[in-house]
Amino acid sequence: MLHAWLVEDLPGGRVRILAQETQIGRPAAELARQIPNPMLNGHQAWLDGLVRAASGGLSA
Repeated sequence: MLHAWLVEDLPGGRVRILAQETQIGRPAAELARQIPNPMLNGHQAWLDGLVRAASGGLSA
């Protein structure tokens, strides 16, 4: 798996995050079949953590 992230500073205190990833290979295929999808949940947890950090709540 490969990931690329682009984080853009936008006007009005906003941020845009663009992500590109490849999910090639047996481990990625196995993750994609799981419900709930750990890849999607992991990305959401990462984004939620970014929001907490940006809001001043740096604890996990």
